[in-house]
Amino acid sequence: MLIVEPCAGLGNRLLGLGSAYAVARKLGRELVVIWKREVGCNVRASELFELPMQVVEISENGLKREPVAQLQGNRLKKKWRGKAGLFLECDDIERIRAREGYAGILKVLASETVVYFKTFGPVCELKGAEGYRFLVPGRAVREKGAALFSKLNAHSVGVHVRRTDHTEAIANSPLSLFQERMQAELSADEKATFFVATDDAGVKEELRAAFPPQRLIFNEKGIIDRDSEEGLKDAFVEMLALSKCRKILGSYNSTFSLLPSYIGEIPLEVVSK
Repeated sequence: MLIVEPCAGLGNRLLGLGSAYAVARKLGRELVVIWKREVGCNVRASELFELPMQVVEISENGLKREPVAQLQGNRLKKKWRGKAGLFLECDDIERIRAREGYAGILKVLASETVVYFKTFGPVCELKGAEGYRFLVPGRAVREKGAALFSKLNAHSVGVHVRRTDHTEAIANSPLSLFQERMQAELSADEKATFFVATDDAGVKEELRAAFPPQRLIFNEKGIIDRDSEEGLKDAFVEMLALSKCRKILGSYNSTFSLLPSYIGEIPLEVVSK
């Protein structure tokens, strides 16, 4: 058995979850997911996905915010850790990857009958792995995204412009470069449309000033809030919308740009200096 506790934000968690699923299949192991609600990803897995494995939902929102749920979560984590012959923190996984690569991680995960590990990134090479076909959106997400998904077609290009606290994306993927690439796409395909996912309302306004309205598609009712259930649902809707485009123009070093390319098995072009 492999017990995985995906960590950090939604994109990082899905990198960890997808790769753990691939490793579990490779090793012929049952996979159990410990999914925690916490600041930065405060949503139940069941509100986002229909997953083909056991999912243990817990809260790590603290004793002040959710005292009963926090104590219950602590007991559940202790129970599942007690089943494991080996426990690995995120830093342990990163050290093995740096020293021995993904082959080293696979060797360690195969070394015990039951392994509990935490990760904020992939534990195997995802390209050519099992993929994300197992990641079925939940009913609430399907309903929330239905109108948006209906606007996408074979001419749609996904554009993900990451801003707010992502200093690397801001420095390396300026909006002017996105506009240049979008103009190039229009020159190559006169029917091109652009679904734009961004965490910055100012980006939307600048793009509206630069392109005809019929070329731009936004999740107009989307909430930008990684600490709310509805905000996380909207984030996953936008990730799925990007995956339904024919390609993605993405931001530098952003898992939110990367994941949709895996989910939709489509090309990702990182827009950077």
